[in-house]
Amino acid sequence: MNTVDRKTNNLSPETKFGIFFIFKLIAVIVTSYIFLLLTISDRSSILLFSLSLASGLIFLIANIIWNRHNYLKNQLGNQMKNQLKNQNKKLIETTKEMDESNNIQIPEQQSIRKKILNQINQGETPSSLNLIFANLKDLELIGINFNDMYLSGLELNSANLTNAQLIGTDLSEANFCDAKLVNTQLVGSNLNSINLTNANLNNANLRDVNLSTATLNNACLIATQLVGANLSDATLLNTNLTNAKLHKAYLWNANLNNAQLVNADFTCAYMNNVKLNHVNLTGAILENAQMTEAKLKNANLESVNLKSAKLDNANLKNANLSEACLEKANLENSNLENANLHNTDLRKANLTNTNLFNTKVKNARFGWNIGITEEVQIYLKQEGAIFEDQSYS
Repeated sequence: MNTVDRKTNNLSPETKFGIFFIFKLIAVIVTSYIFLLLTISDRSSILLFSLSLASGLIFLIANIIWNRHNYLKNQLGNQMKNQLKNQNKKLIETTKEMDESNNIQIPEQQSIRKKILNQINQGETPSSLNLIFANLKDLELIGINFNDMYLSGLELNSANLTNAQLIGTDLSEANFCDAKLVNTQLVGSNLNSINLTNANLNNANLRDVNLSTATLNNACLIATQLVGANLSDATLLNTNLTNAKLHKAYLWNANLNNAQLVNADFTCAYMNNVKLNHVNLTGAILENAQMTEAKLKNANLESVNLKSAKLDNANLKNANLSEACLEKANLENSNLENANLHNTDLRKANLTNTNLFNTKVKNARFGWNIGITEEVQIYLKQEGAIFEDQSYS
């Protein structure tokens, strides 16, 4: 659009109307004057006739342009009015539908809860169709049978599922926050990304369950069965797993910082890159556990069984390993700075490039170790370590 067009479009409708009115008035006056001259003149003038004709044409063109402008203006106005009317109509309909949906949603949820409770009271098993995305929080579901059901996304926070049967059930992304699942059977269930924060799972059976990326912060799993369970990338901050059984469990990249793991059984567990900082593992069993690059800073591993465990590149700075068994353990490139190794058994352990700076090794037992130098051996003996062999390699 050129400069003239922009200036014209910037004029108000009143200004445009005034310009066209003046233009038409001038054309009418000129045309009338020329016709008057032609009438009173004795001789005809071609020039005057031409001017009269030109003025008439200008007047006609101006009228056409003005009428066209008004027509387009009215058409555009009508279109905009219709569009606004349709939009308002759709908005009203949408709002009405949302209101109706909101008004129905609560009664529907209440109806589902009531129906499920009636089925439970009559000893029937609710169908999974009724339970998908249902809200069952705070319900008493003691001894309920949900075996082999699809319950993904179910809301069961603060519900009581003591002694419930949930074997082979899909509970992925479900919410069990503050729920009670004492003695519950969950063997082989899919609990991927489930929320079990503050849940009570004492004595529950979770053999071979999928708990990957699950959240179990502050949960209680005392004496819980987790043999073969998949807890990779799960979060278990401050979780209580005292006496829990995690034989051959998968805990890759899991976060168990500040957890209580007293007497827990991690035999042959897969725990590479696991976070166990500030945990209490007193009396735990980690024999043959794979713990490459594990984080165990300030951990309490008193009397822990780490026989043949793979702890290469692990960080055990400031850890308490007194009375622990690390016989045949692989500690290559691991960090034991300031660790407590009083009465610890380190015979046949691989100590290649292990950082033993400022470790407390009084009565610690060494012998037949791989990677230990004569200089380190002399230093450890001076600190009270016992070498059962008199050789080094």
